[in-house]
Amino acid sequence: MAKAKKNKNKGVGISGGGESIDRTKNRSDHYQPIICEMPCSQDMMGEIADGNGISSQLNPFGYSEELAELRDQLKIEMWRLINNELTDRQAQVINLYSRGFTQQEIAKLLGVNQSSITKSLSGNCDYKNKKKSYGGAKKRLRKLAENDDKIEVLLARINEIEGDVF
Repeated sequence: MAKAKKNKNKGVGISGGGESIDRTKNRSDHYQPIICEMPCSQDMMGEIADGNGISSQLNPFGYSEELAELRDQLKIEMWRLINNELTDRQAQVINLYSRGFTQQEIAKLLGVNQSSITKSLSGNCDYKNKKKSYGGAKKRLRKLAENDDKIEVLLARINEIEGDVF
């Protein structure tokens, strides 16, 4: 049986079998989930392991091959718009951003200021002209997608499938 012991510098540790696990309080403790093991009856495990499984209980949409295919097609169509309708710089920035680079890292790679990357993505704001925003890839891409027939059909079907769940 493991015994809890109190260390002055390490918080509460668990000892047993010659090993000690450090249970020092971290600032992330208040938002990180705590996982515990619970004994379950065979009936309960059978309920979880049936055709639906626990993933369908946790995810109300479940897995749909059609939905996955539609999302893949939507990505292809969005990349078509990015590569054909945006400026080369905007497409380059979005490509790097989608691969997980931060704005600062993109700026360093392209040899520009981070503010240039922000303006490329979100546009610039003209405060003299009633805070009118212009030039942003996000805004332009949103307008292009709203007027694209293929994307409109894909989004309508996705909404239809997800709406059937509720």
